[in-house]
Amino acid sequence: MNIAFSQVTFAYDVDPIIKNFSLKVTKGDVIGIRGASGSGKTTLFRLLLGFEVPDSGTITFDGERLTPQKLKAFRKNTTWLPQDLNLGDGKVKEVFQYPFTFQANKSQKPDEKKILATFDALGLKKNIWDIDFSNLSTGQRQRVGIALCYLLNKSILILDEPTSALDENSKHQVENLLFDPQRIILSTSHDPWWIDRCTQIVDLNST
Repeated sequence: MNIAFSQVTFAYDVDPIIKNFSLKVTKGDVIGIRGASGSGKTTLFRLLLGFEVPDSGTITFDGERLTPQKLKAFRKNTTWLPQDLNLGDGKVKEVFQYPFTFQANKSQKPDEKKILATFDALGLKKNIWDIDFSNLSTGQRQRVGIALCYLLNKSILILDEPTSALDENSKHQVENLLFDPQRIILSTSHDPWWIDRCTQIVDLNST
């Protein structure tokens, strides 16, 4: 399993936000992408997921170009976790299980016992199950999102600042759950703890 950006350029207006960008990653890699606001971190993810189309260059998955026809299968293998997760209105137990109603995720649907065991591994108390998701702290939402990524069991994780609101113990728990030699992790981060654990660092300020 591999993903490759080859000489990708993309501009929203006149000046490219991404210019001649190349990167190749394979399973087991944890990629840390860092850069100032506006340097193109989120744009790279949007290009990879097909929400934007490169002006030039190519993006491939397992050697095949990510055409619109290929994107559907690619997205089925991918989970994107934003920095501040919003799962909508409702109790945690309601909104957490919603992604497992999608056809692509039904086979991974966990029972409540497994979900709560995963929450416990991330330091989330059992009573969080009955709290309105909107009332959770940023750190709690982040850990709920990590639990969702783990239980969806996708081979590619795209994580935006995954440890920005976590203490060190929680960070180790995230590492234990998500790092897997059979998985690719692409992440943005300014957290030195997370960057130290990446197998490859991409600095967009210098590209």
